[in-house]
Amino acid sequence: MYNRHFGLSAAPFRITPDTRRFFGGGQRAEVLDSLLYAITSGEGMVKVTGEVGTGKTMLCHMLQDQLPDSVDVVYLANPSLTRDEILTAIALELGLPASAGTPHLQLLRQLQAYLLEAHRKGRQVVVFIEEAQQMPLETLEQIRLLSNLETRHSKLLQLVLFGQPELNNLIEKHEIRQLRDRISHCFDLSPLSMAEVRDYIRFRLHSAGYKGNDLFSAAAYRQLAVSSHGLIRRLHILADKAMLAAFAAQSNRVHWIHVWRARNDGMSPGPGRLQLLPKGLAPGLFAGLAVALIGTTVFDRNVLLQNPETRAQAIQISQNIDELRTAALQTRPSSGGLPLVSQRLRASRDWLQQPTGRHLTIQILLTEDDDLHAVEKLLQKQLYEALLPDVYLYRSEVAGRQRWSLLFGEFESKTKALAALADLPERVRLRQPYLRSLDALRTTYQTTGIVAHEERHG
Repeated sequence: MYNRHFGLSAAPFRITPDTRRFFGGGQRAEVLDSLLYAITSGEGMVKVTGEVGTGKTMLCHMLQDQLPDSVDVVYLANPSLTRDEILTAIALELGLPASAGTPHLQLLRQLQAYLLEAHRKGRQVVVFIEEAQQMPLETLEQIRLLSNLETRHSKLLQLVLFGQPELNNLIEKHEIRQLRDRISHCFDLSPLSMAEVRDYIRFRLHSAGYKGNDLFSAAAYRQLAVSSHGLIRRLHILADKAMLAAFAAQSNRVHWIHVWRARNDGMSPGPGRLQLLPKGLAPGLFAGLAVALIGTTVFDRNVLLQNPETRAQAIQISQNIDELRTAALQTRPSSGGLPLVSQRLRASRDWLQQPTGRHLTIQILLTEDDDLHAVEKLLQKQLYEALLPDVYLYRSEVAGRQRWSLLFGEFESKTKALAALADLPERVRLRQPYLRSLDALRTTYQTTGIVAHEERHG
């Protein structure tokens, strides 16, 4: 509904997992790499836990996409199966002649024969079990017995259990203590941090075709992080509703008030809600809230105010803020007419002075000389518009002369950096961008001259 309004080519916040939009932040890329290694190395049983909506199903689908062709995957979405039912389900997924009435021993023999033949052909078989915290104890015990199927040198069957944190409590039970000892790797998907929520929203928007600067205000990001608790599924729901609220208000940006409305959508008024405040008090609180938000976001002109006088005040406040914001954007800093360069130089200084634990960046361009006016023209091109918030400038001597490197983003791992490089616009990739060590850049920062240029031009 709002795609055209915001310049999107696809819906950015669908609930259904889409592996083309896998987000590697929040250590998801590292967990994926570790899972791929554990499975292909025959490391036995693996456990992945996380709260509802942290991305376990997406991770499961990514594994299926990225495992080698020599790995056969059995995916079980319903764990509430008896001991015999889970054997039957695995056998049927592998194409074995099984039915609900096949004796337990016969199922085991068929399965073992199939696994031995697969091993002889150099193939692996892995079983993914979702919502494993719902499995009965006798079924978990059967899972343990399946993990005993092995040759002298390797396991015949890999098992990966995906579940909510209750799975940890389940396997601590004394009755299945032997299962606990068979788990060779444990991974936990944590909720996204506030900074990761911002990165995630930006990632989803850009993967859906958005080419502008930040669509969500800083206050909107904070409200999203607090309201979603960093849970990806909840974040999708809130972001989608907030964009719908902004669209309905004909706003070109998503503000705090839109996320607030999304959070409260479908909630009936209750004790303590503003709707139940004394008639003369609610408008005053709303007006105070508008003043408090001046420094962080433009207050929505359609805020839920019933008092005409207070509504007029709020609209005037909003108009004043709009005028100030417009004036600020039109003001050119004392940098010889280089507003974008001045902005990115300040950001680059802070970026290089504050280590974040992220070790890689992408060099997307190297200028021919030391001319910052040429850099300003580059940054003004539509090609770099979507990348601009994460573009940094770095000055160094190359081939006997001072030149400027345009660097993009910062990444915790090579996997994330390569994924970001692959997502760059095609015209940017034609310039053959490559990974650079951010640690090395920060180490030599004092000799780069960025601060000196900022003082002279910004």
